[in-house]
Amino acid sequence: MSDDDARETWDARYAAGRFDPTGPPGWLEELGEELPSEGVALDLAAGAGRVSIWLARRGLSVEAVDISPVGLALAREAASDEGVNIKTRVADLSSEQLPEGPYRLIACFHYRQPGLLHRLVDTLTPGGVLLGEVATVKNLERHPRPSRRWLVEPNELLREARDLDVVYYREAWLGGRHLARIVARAASRVG
Repeated sequence: MSDDDARETWDARYAAGRFDPTGPPGWLEELGEELPSEGVALDLAAGAGRVSIWLARRGLSVEAVDISPVGLALAREAASDEGVNIKTRVADLSSEQLPEGPYRLIACFHYRQPGLLHRLVDTLTPGGVLLGEVATVKNLERHPRPSRRWLVEPNELLREARDLDVVYYREAWLGGRHLARIVARAASRVG
């Protein structure tokens, strides 16, 4: 699929109204104390902004990046409705340069690009947090989609976060899908 095809596909999905940008993933609420409440955050593959808006409500300055301008327009509208501000940037993460940072938090939900999270580790501030959620290949046992290209192998997120301290990691059937979830922290630099 070309970059233009991917953009058109996602624009059509967001325009059809199948994505609700409100309400954070519940597991993030449970781990709230592990996550920063100030600084700059990057939300990759942000879509309609569900995670971006939650991070902004926590007090972070959020940059939401996604291939779909339609999804990001929904994110900006929902953020305005919630009384928070997020910056948005249309970009294809598979072909365009990644944002440089530094970031206090980087979020990546339901998007897989091999090596992406590991490449972003150096853009975290000392003590910065990486968090992510993506379906695993085990998901194919019950669901034909997403295709294998978008699914992580067992422990793939752990390998991508190998230079970080893992605070939380889980792979399990959650809400009908087999998901991998991670929260990992960059070491605080001393001296």
